[in-house]
Amino acid sequence: MIITRAALSDVDTIMSWRRERTAWLATRGEDQWSIPLPRSAVAATVSAGQTWMVWDDHVATGTITLAAATDADGLWKPAHDAPDALWHPGDDPADALYAAKMIPLVHSGDGLGGELLDWAGGRAYAAGLTWLRLDAWTTNEKLHDYYRQLGFRHVRTVESRISGACFQRAAQPYDGRLKTDGG
Repeated sequence: MIITRAALSDVDTIMSWRRERTAWLATRGEDQWSIPLPRSAVAATVSAGQTWMVWDDHVATGTITLAAATDADGLWKPAHDAPDALWHPGDDPADALYAAKMIPLVHSGDGLGGELLDWAGGRAYAAGLTWLRLDAWTTNEKLHDYYRQLGFRHVRTVESRISGACFQRAAQPYDGRLKTDGG
């Protein structure tokens, strides 16, 4: 499997996957992603080179967005001193890579989600960063358990945020099945 930076031509595919995943989650009683994500937000992260696509035999099978807390383009720069900040100055927000908007399109149990996070942790490690971090939908306890099973530690939950459950794990070298193409 190959992972490449997403192109603007992938935005509609990503949006479609997100709608499908939102409907799937709703059938399981989860309200995750029930607030629509604007197409422009996805296009902005794609344009910034932050969004990645997984390809298996030329078929798109997943996506993930990775960003640093100090992106110069300002597309993803959390307010660390805000009352509802996910990451605080004492967390050293610049010492992490942040994973978001992950959608693995394989059957449950195939492990692509974990593989994407392992790959992201490898990107953080290669950049000399200590942490891979993510925030999860505040009410999705099943997702929280999933992240814990993958070695993430719950840091805090910011109840005022819809996606306020903060998790992190140490960055580590990656030598898995995803081969990076294009940076």
